[in-house]
Order: sequence, then structure tokens, then C-alpha cells
Amino acid sequence: MLYEIFHFWHIMIGVIGCCANLLLCYVAVQKTPPATRSYAILIINFAVTDFLECFLDLFIMLRFVITPFNVTLIYVYHGWCQYTGPLSCKIGLSLFYHCFPHTTWSLLLSFSYRYYILHKSPLSRKWLILIVFIIYTPSLFQAIIYWPTVVDREEILPLATKFFPEYHLESEKSGILGGITTINEFASIYVIIHMAVPIFPIYVSMFVLRYKIVKKLMEQATMLSADAKASHNQILKCLIIQAFIPSLLMIGVTCYILSQLGLITHPFIEYLIFASICTMPMLSPFTYLVYIRPYRTFCMKLLHLQRRHRRYPNTDSNAYYSITRS
Repeated sequence: MLYEIFHFWHIMIGVIGCCANLLLCYVAVQKTPPATRSYAILIINFAVTDFLECFLDLFIMLRFVITPFNVTLIYVYHGWCQYTGPLSCKIGLSLFYHCFPHTTWSLLLSFSYRYYILHKSPLSRKWLILIVFIIYTPSLFQAIIYWPTVVDREEILPLATKFFPEYHLESEKSGILGGITTINEFASIYVIIHMAVPIFPIYVSMFVLRYKIVKKLMEQATMLSADAKASHNQILKCLIIQAFIPSLLMIGVTCYILSQLGLITHPFIEYLIFASICTMPMLSPFTYLVYIRPYRTFCMKLLHLQRRHRRYPNTDSNAYYSITRS
């Protein structure tokens, strides 16, 4: 029963996320206002990363079995990769993991760039693409080194049977078994450090930058045009909401800690870890599609929800003062 519930959840979240991120890629290319044209590179970076996360979640559909007070990690792949072989599951898992730190670094880059263009001219697209590639390099390195450390069923099954004989994983028919025999290797240590350690300083930096951006906008309120105020306000609001979405990661982290400490070991917790995490890339594109006005207008037309014969000439300006007060 648990398998069917979480299987449906992964399919629903994955399909919605893939469609929403593809739509965001399109509107970022076609509907971005001139005032924020260079920033479209960063939006596309988010959309591509989140699309990859949603697609890979469908591809692996991971159940994460954690051995209490031990260095062994057990994976059960319930996704499409079970039909393409264990090697594709390993590579899919490694790519899936590498998306999360890249998303975090991209958030910091987005806040930094919004602060930068309040003081200097916007960077060219080529420079932004180069910067995105530079911050992507540590995540790419993680993806390259991690998958070879993931072992096949033959190596992990004896350990899985030893720690969880009641699960009868030797007769598992709805997925492929794999795992990490020990996390005391360079690749595993690098992944853990890269995914966990930068989060706190990055989030502190983002909220410091957010404060400075709002302060600068308030100082320049009389000098900026209504369009400039609106564009800054819309993207800042997106980033603030987007920065809170990764708090869903705490659900997965809490489940992991409880299992690692042996406080709770249950298949529900093992399924919930990645079922909760996969909602982040699904929700992220909606922050742009809803709060950036040209994107929202296009989506409303696409869904035939556009209101007719009504105009709101001061909406963006009022939104600017609303966000600065908040």
C-alpha cells in the first residue's frame, strides 16, 4: 500500500514539475521584459536544474533505507531506471544528488546579481553563462565521482539482509537494490560535505543581501522608474519565496536523522525522505510564473484566465512599496 501511494506521489509531482519548468524555460526566453533580460539566464538555469531534478526523480523514485548507527546506505530504485539497468540507476542517482547543491549556489548567485545591478550595469549574457558554469563546477565534480561508489545488488544484499531481515529485500520485485557499503570514502564524504555544509552560510548571506537590496531600493525610490521598481520588486519577491522552499528539505533531513539514530525505522520514513524533497523543484518554477507579471499574464492567457477590459496602471508601483515595507 505504501509503495502505491508514494509511487503515485512521485509520478504526480514529477510530471507537474517537468511541465512547469519547461513552461518557465519558454517564457524566460520569449516573455522576459527588457529591464531584466540578462537575468533570464539565471531563471533558465533554475528551470533546467529543477526540470532535471523532477525528471530524475521519476527515473529513480528512490526509497532510502538507512542503517542506524552504521555507515551503510541502502537504495531501492522504483523508477524507470529499473527497466534500463543498474548502471543507469547509479548515474541517475548521482545526477539527482548533484542538482541540490547547484540549486543552493544558484540562489546565492541570484541574490548577489540583484544586488550587483543596483550599483553597476548588468552583465552580458556570456559573462552570466560563464559565472553559472563556474558555480556549477563543484556539483559537476560531485556527479562524476559519486556514481562509481554505488554498488550493485550482489554487494549490498548481504548487508541489507543483515540489518533488515524483516524487509525481505532479497525478494524485492518492484525495484532494483543498490547502495553504499561505507560512507568513509572520499566521494561519499565530499557529497555529504558539499550538500550539507554550505547551506547555512549561503542562507545567511542571502538574507543579508535581501536586506541590502531592499534598503538600496528604498534609497533610490525617487530615482528609479516605475518599470525598474516593478522589475526589481517582482524578482526580489520570487527570490524570497524561493529561498523558503528548500525548508521542505528539513522534512527529509529530520527523517534521515531519526532513522540514523535508530529512533524510528519504518518504510514510511524511508519513502518520505525523497518524496518530500522532490516537491521543491516542482514548486520553484511557480514562484516565477506567478510573481513576474509578464510570465503570469502569458500563463493566464494560456489557461484562458486573462481578465478583459480591466487595467491596473499602478499595480507594480504599489507592489514595490508593499515589498519594501515588508
